[in-house]
Amino acid sequence: MKRELLVFVCAALLISAAEGFAEKRSANVNVFPAPPNLSATVKFNEPSGNNILDAGETGRLILEIKNSGSGDAFDVRAEIKPDRRIEGLRFDRDISLGTIGAGQSITKEIELAADEEILSGRAVFGIALKEANGFDLKHPGIAFSTKAFEPPMLIVADIGVNDQNGNGKVEPMEIVELTVRVQNKGYGDAREVSVDIKPGDNVFMGGDGHTHFDIGAIRSGKFKDLKFMFYTNTRIQAGEKIPLTVQINESRPKFGKSEPLKLVMNAQQKSIAGPVVVMPEDTGKKDEIQTAGGLSIDVETKIPEGEKAGKYDVAVIIGNRNYSASGLPNVEFADRDARIMKEYLIKTFGYDPMNILYAEDATVAKFNELFGTENDPKGRLYKFVKSGASKVFIYYAGHGAPDLDSTEAYFVPVDANPEFIKANGYKLQTFYNNLSKVHAKKMTIVLDSCFSGNSPVGMLFKNMSPAMVQVKKEYRGPSNAVIITSAAIGQVSNWYPDMKHSLFTYYFFKALQGEADKNSDKKITIAELRSYLKEHVPYMAGRLNNREQEPVVNGHDSDVIVTLKK
Repeated sequence: MKRELLVFVCAALLISAAEGFAEKRSANVNVFPAPPNLSATVKFNEPSGNNILDAGETGRLILEIKNSGSGDAFDVRAEIKPDRRIEGLRFDRDISLGTIGAGQSITKEIELAADEEILSGRAVFGIALKEANGFDLKHPGIAFSTKAFEPPMLIVADIGVNDQNGNGKVEPMEIVELTVRVQNKGYGDAREVSVDIKPGDNVFMGGDGHTHFDIGAIRSGKFKDLKFMFYTNTRIQAGEKIPLTVQINESRPKFGKSEPLKLVMNAQQKSIAGPVVVMPEDTGKKDEIQTAGGLSIDVETKIPEGEKAGKYDVAVIIGNRNYSASGLPNVEFADRDARIMKEYLIKTFGYDPMNILYAEDATVAKFNELFGTENDPKGRLYKFVKSGASKVFIYYAGHGAPDLDSTEAYFVPVDANPEFIKANGYKLQTFYNNLSKVHAKKMTIVLDSCFSGNSPVGMLFKNMSPAMVQVKKEYRGPSNAVIITSAAIGQVSNWYPDMKHSLFTYYFFKALQGEADKNSDKKITIAELRSYLKEHVPYMAGRLNNREQEPVVNGHDSDVIVTLKK
């Protein structure tokens, strides 16, 4: 009996030791039934909403850790390591997270306190998760901008009068609605701004009688409006100043101020009937949050694999962005669109990189080289194609414009002048005619361009209204081609700045990722592509820019544009 009791006690001690063993960081624990699998995301948050950690602010790193493994993660710690010493920034470098059970997630907020000694720059943090048994994770980290201390400067930028009789004057015993515009003309953001209205002798508050207004933070260069009502008695004479003062308060008292309003009895005031406009002082573009790897544009990081293209399949990609030499607005993101399109052609369409003719900022000479001239269609593409065996894919991103006399549409090379596009552009119909003479088995033509002569930043033609520009609407394309254009004739092809691509090309990429594959058979047909683009592009064009943009997809509905690997 004693022997059995001794065995039982020893076994209990062993079990107890095993349970506590993982809490020792130097321990080597056998984890059952399976190892943990840690993953993490990190976000930066700060109170002013400008995505910059300003001097005097306390921001936060929000760390979300997930254990997707079947075993627990013991004694997890987060090590926060800046890439350099950052003066004026205080934070915990070693954070205990405890045990994260299998299938569980936790969120931890890490305070970042910036004092007035911090300098403007870029703070880069590496984040490492340490687990007692060595199931560690090295996160790529995060980066954000810091800003040295700069004071705000709060002023009354303008006032506007809305009076009962509509003459724009303050008259005795007349109830007046006054709009006061409080602006921050300093380079530092103002915090917790409030305003107190202080009426002097012979001035009375009307309406709801409120004299205190909390208007919150005001970022550098921005303004906020407040409204209140007042009236006077008959003791203030015409031409005399009306004693009405605005006390502007800020969370730091030294940045508050008291300012008398410039109101005169029976004198013409600025009327609020017409909008009061004060242009904020240009303080320069603020830095965006920069991430230290790990995050990117979704259509650039999730390029799917597709079936391999044929040995003789050929592609042409042109991205024309830089038109400044010819005095035209640049086509933002056209070069990026072209570069990512090349990646999709290689990985998703399975093209041999040696079979891709690629050009950025193509001149008219380059167009002639690639597609031939009006009199000779045998350009490089013609010579790359194996008769009856090659499939051809063509992508163009850049300006387009019509000839003002003939209304014929032209590609606008980077050295072209739209005023003389007939002489130095590349005619769209010539492009189609020459492609018709290329003996390809099948063609896909994708044109991310508006041939209206318009762009998201204005017309390509000087001193001309878009209504005066006419564009021919019908063109004869190759009979064996699927032709996809980013917008209907006369519409503008918009950009999607947040995604750093053109709007159309971004959703074209999304479609290729499988978003358009409604029946999930890994084959994206023309019908599916058309439906997807028409669902998303017009909606976002209206939402982002209040414009119409309707992609046009011409081809047989059952034709497959790409087949993804299963």
